[in-house]
Amino acid sequence: MISLLPVKVRRFSSAFDIFDVLESSLKGLIISGDVVIISSKFVAISEGSVIDLSKVIPTSEAITLSKRYRITKEFAEVIQRESDQILGGIPGFLLCIKSNMLCPNAGVDKSNIGKGKVVVYPRQPGALAMLIRDEIKFRLGTEVAVILSDSRLMPMRKGTIGVAVACAGLEGLVEMRGNKDLFGNVLRVTVQALADDLCSAAQILMGESNESIPIVVVRGLDVHSDSIYEMEDFGIRKNQCVYIRSLFGTSFLGNYNEAFGHDL
Repeated sequence: MISLLPVKVRRFSSAFDIFDVLESSLKGLIISGDVVIISSKFVAISEGSVIDLSKVIPTSEAITLSKRYRITKEFAEVIQRESDQILGGIPGFLLCIKSNMLCPNAGVDKSNIGKGKVVVYPRQPGALAMLIRDEIKFRLGTEVAVILSDSRLMPMRKGTIGVAVACAGLEGLVEMRGNKDLFGNVLRVTVQALADDLCSAAQILMGESNESIPIVVVRGLDVHSDSIYEMEDFGIRKNQCVYIRSLFGTSFLGNYNEAFGHDL
């Protein structure tokens, strides 16, 4: 049986020692075999990935985006820096691709941080997840897996779900291709997004507002490994994505190429 244990932590708004916080929060709670899911925003704040918008100097491209999509030019500039590609947008949001994932505003977040500031994704999240895993083992003597999570809107679905930004010590993607279903049909495209599934479960406890639960411990899942997953490992290239390929199909490729300068 799988159980989830919420870990409440005090609020932080600037860089802090996440290893000390994890040690004090998890001591006496975790056991070897647990999966520790940590909010990627919590990790990002710990490493100082917080940007004061008043200190951002926007480019002419950012000013154009801000006028077109009704966002501040400073916010547009940060989104532009964090994006691999901007596909378009609606008032208040830019639809971006970052590390093979479709991300509104490239993951740049204004919530749960001081006014006039934004939080961006952690730098090298996979390596950081492994470092956290190693530090927990060193300090607490427990062998755990670590997942960095985020919340995400899904196409044509209301509300947010949890997704994995990185993980270490866990097979975040479980290959199902070649297996047979209940009726003997061979699975040809199915890959179980185990890390995402766990993040969605943890999101129930983490919440989206003032819960102050950036850590959830999952117990009873014995699927550990030595794998490390970076953000792009969970994503899919746009020329393999059913949504992107359908929206930017053959009848639309000309407009796409004209707008973005290359093929899908």
